[in-house]
Amino acid sequence: MNHALSEASLPRGFRFSATACGLKKTGALDLALLSSDVLASAAAVFTQNLVVAAPVLVSKAHLRASHGRMRAAIINAGNANCATGKEGHAASLKTVEETARRLGCSPRELFVCSTGVIGPCRESPVTAATPLAPSRNSRWPSAPRTPAPKLPPALSKWRANASILSAAQKARA
Repeated sequence: MNHALSEASLPRGFRFSATACGLKKTGALDLALLSSDVLASAAAVFTQNLVVAAPVLVSKAHLRASHGRMRAAIINAGNANCATGKEGHAASLKTVEETARRLGCSPRELFVCSTGVIGPCRESPVTAATPLAPSRNSRWPSAPRTPAPKLPPALSKWRANASILSAAQKARA
């Protein structure tokens, strides 16, 4: 079953992009940005675990501070930035600040999400790759061209999400 979406089927006013920033040794896509041209209503469900990663703490605080009005989510897949203390918190804040600067919005209007290996997040590859953040005047971000994600059949329920990113990449090409 093909879940690829055309540009016309993507929600207006939202931008999607993905790139490989170097967190995954395989060179696979490991950084995604989902953004809205304007503030959008947002809600989130956060972990109830006693061990809470820095991105969760930052995102909870931002959702509260923005009164549920967000502009974007920057997501890395490759490093959970969990059990990292002050350094992990600083890495999450720096990622949000750099992304907000490039989007032209307040850092509190962004979620930061991380998944992957537990340990410290090297924010430098993430912040270096944030040129994938769209400018206000472009329809699609000016990210480096990257291959569409190749998902194993076991992840078929996630294909629609990957197809959204793939459609955005194709529209940019």
